[in-house]
Amino acid sequence: MEEKKQKTFTLLVMSDASSRVRKLKISHNVLRSIFVITIIIIASGVILFSNLVLTRQKLDEKVVEIQRLEYKMQYKEVEMANLEKKTQEIETKTKILENYLKEVEELDRMVRDITGKGGYAEEVAVYTADLSADVDLDQDPNEIYYYIDDQEQELDDIEAMLDELLEVAPALSEVLSLDKQNMEDHIYLMDHTPSIWPTWGTSTGWFNERRYGHYHKGFDIGNNTGTPISATASGVVIYAGWHGSYGRKIVIYHGFGYSTVYAHLYKMNVEVGDEVEKGEVIATMGNTGNSTGPHLHYEVLVDGVPNNPQNFLP
Repeated sequence: MEEKKQKTFTLLVMSDASSRVRKLKISHNVLRSIFVITIIIIASGVILFSNLVLTRQKLDEKVVEIQRLEYKMQYKEVEMANLEKKTQEIETKTKILENYLKEVEELDRMVRDITGKGGYAEEVAVYTADLSADVDLDQDPNEIYYYIDDQEQELDDIEAMLDELLEVAPALSEVLSLDKQNMEDHIYLMDHTPSIWPTWGTSTGWFNERRYGHYHKGFDIGNNTGTPISATASGVVIYAGWHGSYGRKIVIYHGFGYSTVYAHLYKMNVEVGDEVEKGEVIATMGNTGNSTGPHLHYEVLVDGVPNNPQNFLP
């Protein structure tokens, strides 16, 4: 069987007109292989280039997204710094108001102590917002703006409220300070005004009662020997000793023109110069001096003039 003749292509190559012509024979199969390989290389290059272009585009998008997030983070840092500054300003104003509120609480306690009514059971506190909550950036980054806007609005509202209070606080503080001073003066006056019973027992003698040719200067309360006798107001002991028909006697000066006398005592617990508190036990009941039985002779003097002690008793 006769072999099939293979087709060939002849390529003539010459450098110039006078040069020798060179012949290059290339078979059809080789040429076809070269063509196929060239097509494959070109197609691969096109695919690779397309992939590179897509990859670069995606990379650019990621870079833009990262830059956007970085911008939002920087924005958050600036806004959080502003929030922190506002918070510090509010804390400073809050402390100032708390000092004013302490004056109100102190005056309120004084009123409650005197009257037993009114006032606040708990301490007064200034409202402050909790800004410690962090923002979750895993969520929509746009939400960071809403968080900051809400917090800024809340802080602005609180600061406006504090500014209004601070405008009236100094004048209120001045009034409260004056009220407090007046209250303290009133408490001091009440504490140094005879107003409680010196002891308990049976009334055995009254003020201005005529006895043995003279008028009784005090009020008598009878009970057993040793019954406690209390100071009816705070003051200083100006006399403590034996005084003729009074027997053992104590005189206390309370200020504001008030003095009290305690006579016919059995035992004295204080000396001249001692400071005593209202209700403090200063002696015990006795039967010393001119006395028909154990009792307390109690006098109240105002500017040295005896007054009816019963007018000072509750």
